[in-house]
Amino acid sequence: MTAPYEALSRVYDAGWTDFSIQYAPLIEELLGARGIGTARVLDLGCGTGVLAVALAKAGHTVRGVDASPDMLRLARRNARGVGGIRFVRGDLLDPQPGGPYDVVVCAYDAINYLRRLVEVRKLLHNAAASLREGGLFLCDSATAVLYRHEHGTTDAREVDGMTVLETTTYDARYKLATTTFSFPDGTYEVHRQRPYSFDELSPLLENAGLRVTDRFSWFSRLPYTPASPKVFIIAEKEST
Repeated sequence: MTAPYEALSRVYDAGWTDFSIQYAPLIEELLGARGIGTARVLDLGCGTGVLAVALAKAGHTVRGVDASPDMLRLARRNARGVGGIRFVRGDLLDPQPGGPYDVVVCAYDAINYLRRLVEVRKLLHNAAASLREGGLFLCDSATAVLYRHEHGTTDAREVDGMTVLETTTYDARYKLATTTFSFPDGTYEVHRQRPYSFDELSPLLENAGLRVTDRFSWFSRLPYTPASPKVFIIAEKEST
């Protein structure tokens, strides 16, 4: 068994980047509505840098942070020739230098890797501390609805000429989702995540001084309900 994203990193850009790509227009839209042409962005859990590179190409200054050295190696490769971007290895819970930022984003279920509420609380407080007053925090979370739906399923993905099997189980009692990625050479890696609903995240955001300005269940702004498999949250740092 390899560490999370050690083996998956080799095929990640071929099969799992569509989601991150869709974040860039959303951030541009939010900045444009506030009259901000160029922004300082902190990308927490940046992965292979797809979102960070897109924002840097649009003229923003981006700091990407990820715990996986394998993902960061690919992020740096993807950023060759692109200015205004820096990738560093770090934990989601680490305080981040270089602020204040106009935007802090924690995308593509990264928050679900934090399996305790106290960890989410720490993430949000650090994010708020990194933001300027009026700055934006964006995140998305898989909810229990998604994991209950995927429980016991195996998805076969054809990427880079190979079949990668993605098997998911969900233990509702412990709020623990386990996803196993299996590769043709016998390699496999296990990812463990916890779902969070809007009702769980909302008071933590408020406690961190982040006022929710919008919530929805997909990039199309599909309304969020308790039956939604995903929740997207946009919050603004309140004045002190």
